[in-house]
Amino acid sequence: MRSALCSALLLISACHLVPKKAAPLGPAPAPLPTPPGVIPSHQVSEVEVPPASVRSDALPGFTRGINFGNALDAPREGAWGVTIQPEHFSMAKAKGLDHVRLPVRFSAHAADKAPYEIESAIFDRIDWVLEQAQKNGLSVIIDLHHYQELMKKPTEHADRLVGLWAQIAKHFRNAPASVAFELINEPCDDLKPALLNPITARALAAVRSTNPTRIVIADSYFWASADELKNLELPNDPNLVASFHMYQPILFTHQGMSFMAPEFQTRGVVFPGPPAAPLALVPAAEHVDWVAKWFAGYNSEPIATNPNGPKAIFDYMKTVDEYVAKTRRRVYLGEFGVADSVDPASRENWLRLVRKEAEARHIGWALWDDGGRFRAMNVGWNSWIPPIEAGLFH
Repeated sequence: MRSALCSALLLISACHLVPKKAAPLGPAPAPLPTPPGVIPSHQVSEVEVPPASVRSDALPGFTRGINFGNALDAPREGAWGVTIQPEHFSMAKAKGLDHVRLPVRFSAHAADKAPYEIESAIFDRIDWVLEQAQKNGLSVIIDLHHYQELMKKPTEHADRLVGLWAQIAKHFRNAPASVAFELINEPCDDLKPALLNPITARALAAVRSTNPTRIVIADSYFWASADELKNLELPNDPNLVASFHMYQPILFTHQGMSFMAPEFQTRGVVFPGPPAAPLALVPAAEHVDWVAKWFAGYNSEPIATNPNGPKAIFDYMKTVDEYVAKTRRRVYLGEFGVADSVDPASRENWLRLVRKEAEARHIGWALWDDGGRFRAMNVGWNSWIPPIEAGLFH
């Protein structure tokens, strides 16, 4: 039974039902200084658990990647401030990334009635993305994203989802093996496991009719929570990969974000805790039990047990270990990130630790970059946000 704490932590995910719009480019940004605070190696060693005994089989071509978010997953590309440019691909390649996760809101480009015809223009745009990726030696995950109606009324929209995937799979049936499909991004709300599992199987069958061996990715329930992997029942298919997302602890990664509820508005949360001096909470945080309890631990617990310390990441990844040990299925980390409301050193600390824990398990990953508050690349200036660059590549 999921605890109230776990439920609340993932209540709003960074995939993100409310868009995080990109700010327009102005003058070339000055490099952000990284203040003291990066976790000393001896301090991490005090709390770090032994290397993971469970390994996922590697997913060649999909080991280190980045999301091109808030572009094709907007109602229309550019509506949320992001348009995919050739520089997105060249910058990713220059840093040694091997793939792109491409969120696409197919549901906004298709008819409501059978056969749910998808507009040719969105296929043309994705074809261009695949061409750019191939030029740069990058694999691509085509991710069906933001199908919000499916989350609210899954029974009514199941046929449409299957119809969409039949068309997507047919269009890309001759694409190279470096192109993968992701069936449903972050299932949530009423698309619970009892409905999610058979709908996923139906969508997979539609794909397999034209793409018998292509890599296909399936997300767990509750915004792709690792805690819900145990309820993800998938067909026996050697090229089917389970996916989860990581934004924990969400009171840290999403602190002060305007699209979050009032209890998330306490800022100044550092990673790892505890802070140098107890942090004062916004009033709304004091009146939500699980939030107040979390901050009490954050303000007082030592790094080894702090709810905003390495242990929080280790514990989350242990649930992934349990799933891999039980199913022997490959897994993939489709999103992780921390907003720019967080201080640079804490962003770097968190990103590096999550990335290293995934890599220790041979789990491929894709950073969430939305071109806005979770931006990693300043494409207009051919530069990376310093703490993100350091956390991912240094």
